[in-house]
Amino acid sequence: MTRDLASIAAQNNADWYAMMWDLRGLRYHRDAHGFCAIDPPPPYHGWVTAVPGAPIEDLIAQVLDRPDYAVKDGGGEYDLSKIGLEKFFGASWIAFTAHPTGTTTGWEEITNVTQLKHWEDAWRVTSPSDKEQFPALILERKDVRIWGRKKGPGYDAGAIANLSDDCVGLSNLFGAHAWPAATTLCSTFGNGQPVVGYERGSDLKEALAEGWYIVGPLSVWARPKS
Repeated sequence: MTRDLASIAAQNNADWYAMMWDLRGLRYHRDAHGFCAIDPPPPYHGWVTAVPGAPIEDLIAQVLDRPDYAVKDGGGEYDLSKIGLEKFFGASWIAFTAHPTGTTTGWEEITNVTQLKHWEDAWRVTSPSDKEQFPALILERKDVRIWGRKKGPGYDAGAIANLSDDCVGLSNLFGAHAWPAATTLCSTFGNGQPVVGYERGSDLKEALAEGWYIVGPLSVWARPKS
């Protein structure tokens, strides 16, 4: 079951990638093996994200010569050093399948451009980028929800959920003690379907303390910096 959830989580991540490319009118290829970009990625995204067991070398063969190359091996099972990449980091797919109990007091859904700007300003504190990461068109997506925890005119915590056929993905979580509320919000949005994502380090420890559990490994590989 955990291996199935790892595949489900990886497919949800590929759905997220497809959504981010769609928002920008960028080209990509999406199939049962995952996602492969045709046009260059936005910040914090790679060229390929593959599900466990996918023929990853075949997926990346067409784009291996692209600049700033990065690929997500959704099973953490390949050694891509032999094709000139370095392991950037390892992480864990995680899932939450219990009944959520976190309070969402003080949290609100982001529904307009002004809220989105305040939200991204807060998100950027821990994920610095000189480019807009979340175009206003994301607010029109029925398969996406963005929430923020109010503090003054802006937010001090936030999270995004993207809905797939068999799960809901939690990503872009930021802020202190945000896991309980974000887990509840995502679970409610997904009508009780498994909530999935991936984390590492202290963020992974926080997720596990909230009742999430590890369902499989993943690794991210990148071209060595010259």
